[in-house]
Amino acid sequence: MDDLRLTERSVDQKEIKISASNVQVYYGETHAIRDVSVEIEDKTVTAFIGPSGCGKSTFLRCINRMNDTIDTARVSGDILIDGEDIYDKRVDPVQLRAKVGMVFQKPNPFPKSIYDNVAYGPRIHGLARNKADLDDIVERALRRGAIWNEVKDRLTAPGTGLSGGQQQRLCIARAVATEPEVLLMDEPCSALDPIATGQVEELIDELRESYSVVIVTHSMQQAARVSQKTAFFHLGNMVEFGETGKIFTNPEDSRTESYISGRIG
Repeated sequence: MDDLRLTERSVDQKEIKISASNVQVYYGETHAIRDVSVEIEDKTVTAFIGPSGCGKSTFLRCINRMNDTIDTARVSGDILIDGEDIYDKRVDPVQLRAKVGMVFQKPNPFPKSIYDNVAYGPRIHGLARNKADLDDIVERALRRGAIWNEVKDRLTAPGTGLSGGQQQRLCIARAVATEPEVLLMDEPCSALDPIATGQVEELIDELRESYSVVIVTHSMQQAARVSQKTAFFHLGNMVEFGETGKIFTNPEDSRTESYISGRIG
């Protein structure tokens, strides 16, 4: 009987994909993130919620070293992906960003064709041996982005000519084309209408079968719909982290309860 319980528990537990401990982020003299420690599971959607300016996007950008592009930013502490320290001097940030894809708040397709938007990453990372390989990668990524059927007959048309929701799904396809293991999404629906938002949310639910997805969202309803785990940030601190249902219905910290009930934020 004990063996059976152990087996059931091990089936329920997901592998830890990202492990952060004691992460601090400074922008010049400003202490933007304070002492954040969290373990993020593989094949799970994890939502970061909290008021504007609370540090959720700053922490998200630590996971693929996007803060390296800001001169005044300084990051300390440890962030491991699959047990490897991503801030080790031997880690190439360009290679890291192939493994950790990112989708931004506003759809930002390149001023290129739909095909070339998706092919860009695989080309620079040498993932295709020939044109047939590249064609397969592009089709697979567009299918994963749930946009293949809408664009398959106009792959040479500019990506910027698509609607907002289509552009965002194209950007998701572009992000998954390099076969990342983690997908970061920084408020991916904030510029979209409700129909396009619903399409992207459905897509997020499908993507978690293949990736560890981390989403920053200003919408608590969205976090409740798409995520299995939620972290609440406030004033640069990660106040609480746990199962989404519990965070929204029975939070342990009074600040979380105040934010969810609308008293702060």
